[in-house]
Amino acid sequence: MRSPRNVVVVLADQLRRDALGCMGDPNVRTPHIDRLAAEGTTFTAASSTFPACVPFRFSLMTGHYAHSRNVPALGFRLSPAERTLGEAIGALGHATAYIGKWHLYSAYGTTGTQTLRQANRTPVPARYRRGFDHWRGFELRNDYYDTVVFADDDPLPLPLEGYQTDALFELGVDYLKSARPAGRAFFLLLSLEAPHPPFMAPPEAIARVAGRGPLRLRPNIDVPAIDFFPPEWHAAGNPGGAVDPADPHSRARVFAANMNAYYAMIEIIDAGLGRLRATLEETGLAASTTVVLLSDHGELGGSHGLLGKAEPYEESTGIPFIVQGTGPPGRRCALPVCTEDLFPTLVGLAGGHAEPAPGSLDLSAFLQGHAGEPERDGVLLEFVAETRRERAYFDETWRGIRTRHHKYTVLGDRSGARPWQLFELASDPFEQVNRVADPALGATAGELHTALSGLLDKSGDDFALAPAFGHPARSVAPA
Repeated sequence: MRSPRNVVVVLADQLRRDALGCMGDPNVRTPHIDRLAAEGTTFTAASSTFPACVPFRFSLMTGHYAHSRNVPALGFRLSPAERTLGEAIGALGHATAYIGKWHLYSAYGTTGTQTLRQANRTPVPARYRRGFDHWRGFELRNDYYDTVVFADDDPLPLPLEGYQTDALFELGVDYLKSARPAGRAFFLLLSLEAPHPPFMAPPEAIARVAGRGPLRLRPNIDVPAIDFFPPEWHAAGNPGGAVDPADPHSRARVFAANMNAYYAMIEIIDAGLGRLRATLEETGLAASTTVVLLSDHGELGGSHGLLGKAEPYEESTGIPFIVQGTGPPGRRCALPVCTEDLFPTLVGLAGGHAEPAPGSLDLSAFLQGHAGEPERDGVLLEFVAETRRERAYFDETWRGIRTRHHKYTVLGDRSGARPWQLFELASDPFEQVNRVADPALGATAGELHTALSGLLDKSGDDFALAPAFGHPARSVAPA
């Protein structure tokens, strides 16, 4: 067993990997995150395996792929039989704390302000959130000025004062200053709801972003072509409101207002991270603490004419994964990384060992400078199931492989998924030219299809593939 070490994880919700100053986004100012990256390791090809809130959290908490439990995009309750990340690190002797959004106790509908409010006012029973000594959590809210948390097993809700993100960081600061057990290593997971829609932020924060001038858009954004779906992206509660079909300027106005708020929410996260790290320094904990920044998935933000997540594009799957406090500073690593790597890596950073799921890696030795960069051809991407008929991928789902240089995806049902997308990431980082039918890349497509099939085999996924590039059908249901 390795020496115990404190670990603090800040988990954002819907924060795109590239929407940071250190990743080159000109619309946002993130000095504290940039400093974290300058002092640590940034994985520039980290991906959310299943780019949706619930399945990411399932895999983070258990280390298993979502397809192993048929976890859908929304509406899943974590079984009490699962061994959680908190239990694995707590077994090392660490004090464990969870603060913020849980989103793994689905016992409610999926839409409506009142439904979300009821979900926030319903405590998560201890057997469904095991492994955390200190609990200040809630299921979900999606309202940044009306949120409660529950303290351990107390059924009475504790209202958060002011803006949710600030209040959650203050609970994190309080834990570091006074609530953590003295003399013990600790693991703190601070789970934020921001910058998930609705895009709500203090007016002065939004004005600060808007005051810098018009947004500088990614090359794959054409505002008039954006499909304004899902509704939570532009409904009431967002600064842009709903799109008015009769107003030719409405789409651009709504898009700019919401993206300005999205960036403002990120800047508030950045300020909170600064306060958290200042507290580590003030309490003398900085030298013995590893700080990790993560997100559960990205935000399309108009790229490819789309909003939200759930797509295999980089804006949706790409997540920040920055680790400070171990290894050489300022390191940028292009190794493809997936969600399932996080469980064994976090346990390893805390000083223990957890056997990685098939196809995943424990990156802790590399991060600590004890080993070189691991070898890996690529990581699995997936969309396992959708329970909402009005959403994409209800009838057909997808799988993909993301390598250093390419992304290849297939789309279909039990009759066999067909080749769908192939992008050359080095020459086409914004995925604007789909080359899946390009004869010049036929050999590459065949190799990627072989590699994808191998990842499905290794991870125990019986996803059906139609014949493609000389390969026979795989796991196809009988007609």
